[in-house]
Amino acid sequence: MKTNLKSNENSIHLGSRTQLLPRKILMLKADINYTEVFLTDGTKLLSSTTMGIIEKRLEDYNFFRANRSTIINLQYLDKDETIKELCSNLLIHTGKKREAVSIKISRRRKATFLAIINP
Repeated sequence: MKTNLKSNENSIHLGSRTQLLPRKILMLKADINYTEVFLTDGTKLLSSTTMGIIEKRLEDYNFFRANRSTIINLQYLDKDETIKELCSNLLIHTGKKREAVSIKISRRRKATFLAIINP
């Protein structure tokens, strides 16, 4: 059974025949020419599309590239804990498990990140 998600304007194309709502994406991690997509419900997908291409598709949404291999959804960022850590690590809350994942932020992207979270 095929589902047609093209009628949904908010979904993005992740590669192959996979489309997903950006609000369901927790983070993306690069794995050479593949991208691991971590979802808010705790599952993960493997896409054969590179992270750079998916990053361009997510430009209009609330995502930030923390380092060379990780893009996070800022909607799930724990801002209080991140500021306490002096932005060396970003903490995001996973879906149902309520665990925090620590992500290293690139020193070159730190100033951009601070401008985003402290307008």
